[in-house]
Amino acid sequence: MIKAADHIGVCVYDMDKLIPFYQDILGLEKTADFEMTGKFLDTVQGKSDMDYRIVKFVSPEGFMFEFLQDRGHKIYPQTGNPLQGAGFRHFAFEVDDVDGFYEKVKAAGCETLSAPCTSEDGSMRLFFVRDPEMNLVELMQLRGGK
Repeated sequence: MIKAADHIGVCVYDMDKLIPFYQDILGLEKTADFEMTGKFLDTVQGKSDMDYRIVKFVSPEGFMFEFLQDRGHKIYPQTGNPLQGAGFRHFAFEVDDVDGFYEKVKAAGCETLSAPCTSEDGSMRLFFVRDPEMNLVELMQLRGGK
């Protein structure tokens, strides 16, 4: 039986560009920044010469985001992440002022898919922004609870 969701892990191309987005723009707390190599990592990854930089962020309610940069192998940056397609789609964060966050990410030069929009039933207002790795991040403000 599963006890709880623990974290989501995302491989990244350039950790130094990613950190300011999640720490300074979104305001997540960085809880760890370390390197990992060795037999254990090689075994669980099924490869040799693994060399990771791992940075962990935690959301206000305690969910962890683990970003992993593989420095031991040639990797390529993600070149796109459309909303229409199979695979990982996006992270979603509830915010208290979606319009304020929109202005903040635009001022930081981040790409958005649209300005904030309100759902037909008025229950939420949201927009999508791309992080420096092209991952889509949904920022939403709920109106009247979930």
